[in-house]
Amino acid sequence: MSNERAGSNERPAMGRIMAVACYVLCAAGCSAGGTASRVVERDSAGVVIVESNGPAWPEGAGWTVGDRPLVDIGVVEGPVEYQLTQVEGALRLEDGRIAVADGGSREIRIYDAAGAFISSTGGRGGAPGEYQQIVSLGYGPGDSIWVYDFGARRFTVLDGDGRVGRTVSLGGALSAVTAVGRLPDGSFVVREFWGSGSQSDAIASGLGRDPAAVALLPADGSQLDTIGVFPGREVYIGSEDGRAVMSAPLFARTTSAALHRDEIFVGDQDPFEIGVYSADGTLLRLLRVPGVDLRVTGEDVAAAVEEQLARQPAERHAMLRQHYANMDVPELRPAYGRLLVDAAGNLWVSEYAAYPVVPVSWNVFAADGGLLGEVQMPDRFQLYEIGEDYLLGVWRDEIYVEHVRIYPLEKAAEVESYILY
Repeated sequence: MSNERAGSNERPAMGRIMAVACYVLCAAGCSAGGTASRVVERDSAGVVIVESNGPAWPEGAGWTVGDRPLVDIGVVEGPVEYQLTQVEGALRLEDGRIAVADGGSREIRIYDAAGAFISSTGGRGGAPGEYQQIVSLGYGPGDSIWVYDFGARRFTVLDGDGRVGRTVSLGGALSAVTAVGRLPDGSFVVREFWGSGSQSDAIASGLGRDPAAVALLPADGSQLDTIGVFPGREVYIGSEDGRAVMSAPLFARTTSAALHRDEIFVGDQDPFEIGVYSADGTLLRLLRVPGVDLRVTGEDVAAAVEEQLARQPAERHAMLRQHYANMDVPELRPAYGRLLVDAAGNLWVSEYAAYPVVPVSWNVFAADGGLLGEVQMPDRFQLYEIGEDYLLGVWRDEIYVEHVRIYPLEKAAEVESYILY
């Protein structure tokens, strides 16, 4: 989910960023107080390239998440309006109310600022205001919100009380599509998981990524405009009984995207590089973190296999071990995972975490593109929205019961950013 207002057992890619090329950091020029951002900015054919060789936050002076939630919505047993299943998005409205997209019930539920239930709208179906498969929730103008229904390939715009304002359908121009966000002019940005052709046609055998589009859907639902074409989800094409079989490999890469106002952030997770684009597809900036070690070792593969087996019944383990043994593994892990943008325009980039593991570590990049530092999430907390002084998302307890929670975001004194040219 975008914010318009505004792994394996080891965590090598994100965790190692903080220790990249220490000798370079000193050479890059620290201030007397040690608060320099260690960022080098240069222009290349009109594109601003921002390289971060280390964090701006001095040790102990970054942002932290409070231990106790400010709001907790969710119960194991109790009123049905507080039982949450497959939450696919949550956001805080201007008056403090909390909107929750509950994928299990196909409802948009509204709670007050303290977490008390107010109302719900939606349900399973195909009529306007009903949903087949909710996958995203985001901000519209004023206190309105939008919902993206993957099953119906449709956006629904609701007012602050959950009433349907309008719907916008995708049609059949693209294949498997998810929502990135909504631009100020009312158009939506969408991203393909993979290209419009069949995977087996695009990739003859082995590992591969076919092209996938990031596109603009005008507010009136007219023809899609392509913003850019990027590598899609990584798959493995093998053979079974003489026919091609597509599987998701370990350490599969995909394209991550987020939106803030009229800028679109896109990265294909290889290497640690994220592009910032305008709505017409112009590349404005490239954010890079050089020197991150992404190599996949035999120990990484063994740990990832065991992690997958731990979620499956014992009787399937032998079959799954053989399945992974027959499958090629990428030489490099994804450089990062999800992208989100906070209320101030800072880009948050999560560590890579193999599904369904929830990323614990997020790196924060300032609006100018320099790396600020790392923020640690509570365990089992899926982040959806970042406000000026809060984080909103879903926390799962030991038996995977879902709770929508708001945690305080505690910020140390602001660090001056030094960009070297």
